[in-house]
Formats: sequence, structure tokens, C-alpha cells
Amino acid sequence: MNVIYTGELVRLRPFRDLAEWTALQREYEFFMSPFWGPWNWPEAKQARAFEEAGGLAVDKHTSFAIERLDTGECIGIEEHGGLSAGGLATWLGTCIAGKHHSRGFGREAKLLMLCHLFENFPLHSVYADTTGEHRRAQAGLEAVGMRQVGTYRACHWRAGNLVDVPLYQVMREEWEGLPIRGIVKRGSRT
Repeated sequence: MNVIYTGELVRLRPFRDLAEWTALQREYEFFMSPFWGPWNWPEAKQARAFEEAGGLAVDKHTSFAIERLDTGECIGIEEHGGLSAGGLATWLGTCIAGKHHSRGFGREAKLLMLCHLFENFPLHSVYADTTGEHRRAQAGLEAVGMRQVGTYRACHWRAGNLVDVPLYQVMREEWEGLPIRGIVKRGSRT
């Protein structure tokens, strides 16, 4: 299984160790999103989950580091949901540190994660969601070939309000037509 994918801007790779993963988790934007609100997942529980498989437990939540190629800096997390035997779909999620927004890093990280998922697992679709107010995230999902397939109405509580959560999806056949497949380098750190 390939666990390192390199594009033109970023590389998806396993986290080096718990310290690198924890340092990124402690950054403000990873605890408090203006769109999602605070994440309430105790650090000790996060550490236990990470230590079980270095963040790469295929049957559970899996996290990859997003590394900028020009600086070597770890700037975010690309993750996907657990993959059960016979599972046909999973989700992906992207979190990029604020100072690295709007430079194409998140878009490319999503594309690299799609390569990882569709090349290594018998999935038929990958989905993602965001809040209805998060226009930049919606545009990023559409830019990687995902399309909105529905909306969970008033299903997320944030800042005293119920907000909608649009659901996006890309099918294997759609991914197969994306140009990233010819650009990505698989399994190499160079």
C-alpha cells in the first residue's frame, strides 16, 4: 500500500511521530474552526488513538501530514474515515493552518488523498461535508471533482445556531478522469 503521495505543491505522508502530530493538533485552528466551532476531543484520547497505528489504522480514523514541498513544513492534516471489509465508501477531511490558506495546498491534498483511497481500496465513492456557511471549503470540494449530492438540514450546532451541512461526493469513475492521476508521485519522499 502506498502511504506517501507527492503532488506539485504538497506531499501526503505519515506523521513522523506523536510529537509532530500533537504539535499540529495544538494549533488554534485545529481546535477552533469559525465554521465548525471547537473540537472537543481530549488530547489523551487523541494520543491513544494515534499511538495504536501511528495514525494509519485503516479500520479507524486515519491521518496524514500535509507537507509543503517548498519549505518541508507540516501545514495540515488530511484524514479519512475507517474502511471496513467490504466497505464501498468513506469520507475525507482537510485542515490547513490558516497562514497557508488560499494557495492550493488543501485542494491538492484532497486530490492526493483521493489517489490513496481509490488506488488502495475497493471504494466506489468518497464523500465530504462542510458547513453551509463555509464557501471556501465548498469551492475546494468542487475543485477536486466532488459534487453536492444533498444537504443535512439544521444538523450542526455552532455558536448558538443550527446550521446546514452540505454533503459532497466523488465516484470512482469520476476520479479516474482527473488529471492528478498522471501528476502524482507514489511512494517516494524525493
